[in-house]
Amino acid sequence: MLINPLRQLLSKAEAQSFQLLGEDLVLLSGAKLREAVAIYEAELARTVPSSIRPLFEHEQAAFLSEAHAWLKRFNQTIHTRIRGYLALGRLCNFEYPWPTIAVLGICEVLERITHARVYGLVGKVARHLVRYGELEDLASQIDDILLRTNRSIFADSVPTVLMALRCHNHRSRGADDLAEALLSGPLTPLMDEESRELCRGLYEALAVDEGQERFSQLVALTLRHFQREQAILTYHLEGTLSQSKESSLANRLMRISSVSAPVIESTSNGYQLVFKPYKLPTDFNLKEHEIRVNEFACAFIISVTSKISDYQVAVDYVVKRFGEKGEHAVVTF
Repeated sequence: MLINPLRQLLSKAEAQSFQLLGEDLVLLSGAKLREAVAIYEAELARTVPSSIRPLFEHEQAAFLSEAHAWLKRFNQTIHTRIRGYLALGRLCNFEYPWPTIAVLGICEVLERITHARVYGLVGKVARHLVRYGELEDLASQIDDILLRTNRSIFADSVPTVLMALRCHNHRSRGADDLAEALLSGPLTPLMDEESRELCRGLYEALAVDEGQERFSQLVALTLRHFQREQAILTYHLEGTLSQSKESSLANRLMRISSVSAPVIESTSNGYQLVFKPYKLPTDFNLKEHEIRVNEFACAFIISVTSKISDYQVAVDYVVKRFGEKGEHAVVTF
């Protein structure tokens, strides 16, 4: 809802609702909020039958309360977010690969943050040298980008999954009309059309009876969800590093030759997930969105979801490393 006036203010039709989680929200005036309310009222009248409008608004408020509780509880540090992703995985019986993939991706984020802080320490020690002073500044920027992106992805994505699961539960109880109203009616203020598509995609995939087909659709949806995650990273990269775009040092730090990515390997103890260097194309640059999306999707998603059995190994790894003591999760399709 709020994305409509923000797009006008930014003169960017492609602006996405996750931008409202940052500084762009400051642009919205009272007049623009009034416009957003008018859009909401018109869409409510057009898409939600009058007989269930009070129930729709009550249920949407209940959803927002649930999402708020999740974000307050889990969106604090990288490690609390990992616990949040695991909780979300449990909520969908680990059928939707996205929370598991998110945790595997955070493993690489933790490594990148460590590298950035090492660069920062080097720059701090030798800050009297011009180049090392620049290194310290850039390391701080990269550290900030990774943390802001990680926080924004959680805040943007968790409500989307919670909404889809809420609609799925309504359908399971026979309240299909309410589920459809929540999916088709006016969006909550911090969602956009892509949020709706992801909600509906998860809702529809969970209804597929045949196990392999359901898994295939959920993997495909994970890839779409990942594209949105990467758009969030691109947004923060463009905003934070814009002043460093002419810096040769900044460009060198953005060019990486490999990432540590999950691989399913056969061992004497069965199949196990290990992290190995995933070679990136020559001259790969983190700021190049499309190439990054394609390469990271191969490295972090396709590598562990080509088969249900591979995905089970990935879930086992995440649960054993980050879950409760003695916890096991069996993925059934």
